[in-house]
Amino acid sequence: MEKRRNRLLKQLWAEQDKAYALMEEYDSLPHHYGNYILFQAEGDIISLIAAYPGITVTDLSNILKKTTSACSQSVRKLCDKGLVEQRRNSANKRLYNLFLTAEGEELSKAHQKFNRTSQKITFDLLSDFTEEELEHHIAVQKKLNEAYQGDIQRSRENFFVYRKEED
Repeated sequence: MEKRRNRLLKQLWAEQDKAYALMEEYDSLPHHYGNYILFQAEGDIISLIAAYPGITVTDLSNILKKTTSACSQSVRKLCDKGLVEQRRNSANKRLYNLFLTAEGEELSKAHQKFNRTSQKITFDLLSDFTEEELEHHIAVQKKLNEAYQGDIQRSRENFFVYRKEED
């Protein structure tokens, strides 16, 4: 019984690794959103600006858990493509608020449609599973997420301990 359990846990680990690699590859590829071709990260920024008109780059970086510099570069590209507009904040001249242009609004709708289509395809693939099986998978995934969160926390703690020792 213990051997079978270990084999299943290793198989689960391997499938998680495969899922991570597939998601990483998916995110690295450009996608067609209507008449536009963007990377997933750029589409996510468009969606956030659509949801929160006037959002700042700092807000984007906090939500996306990316550096402000990385978000600034993406926003600059989107501005250059005529999809996003930066407006100086009237109350704080150092800040710029982000808004979608008319083209950006069109792209946002295409991105939402793309996401709905992708979600439908995935849900259709999962249609053979019962509600109980899906609930079980959700419970397993939540435990895996706890493990990943613990790994992240320990890595951060060890990084800062290591950095202090260097100083």
